[in-house]
Amino acid sequence: MTSSSWNSPFASWYNRAQSVSQAIIPTFTPSFDTLLLAVLLNAPAENDGFTLALFSRLNEDGPGTRVFAVDALGHVLVVADQDAVGILELAKKALALPPTGGFRNTWVVKRPTTSQPIHRLFIFPDQAGDSPYQISVQGFTKEARTLQRPVQGIDELPEVLWELVGLVLEARQCVSVEAARDEISLGKVRDAVISLF
Repeated sequence: MTSSSWNSPFASWYNRAQSVSQAIIPTFTPSFDTLLLAVLLNAPAENDGFTLALFSRLNEDGPGTRVFAVDALGHVLVVADQDAVGILELAKKALALPPTGGFRNTWVVKRPTTSQPIHRLFIFPDQAGDSPYQISVQGFTKEARTLQRPVQGIDELPEVLWELVGLVLEARQCVSVEAARDEISLGKVRDAVISLF
């Protein structure tokens, strides 16, 4: 197993993101055509789980757009610009990885037990109308990268994918603290990503 430690200059992006005012939530309407990145979870306890969605939205406070995140509990956040750029750049770099040839383009990390969670990442192209590209990782851990079986001569989870999955999973940290779910926001996001399930 690989002994290197997971790290990223964008670690703790979730803690730096700003919560959106409750007054804005009713008007927040995410749509499929504004999706930048979506992450779903398939696990024995949660076979159609949702982890994160990043949406582009016009900046109401000035020119340009902002990246909004919806986490696993439906909390809506504004991602700091440098974090949004970094995460999305990693996603674009992941597009250059070779296809695994497996179901849902899954990279399988070697783990001592079976039935490991599968994190399904959907990376949306810059051009509207193009289909998202799916890359999945089964058995992700920040402690190891060795693959169950090599992918085109690659025997470790590629660094870019290891970093990206570690970052997007920050959007699930709220689940462990048993925070309240925002069913309205979750419903809106599920409607936007329904075709990905």
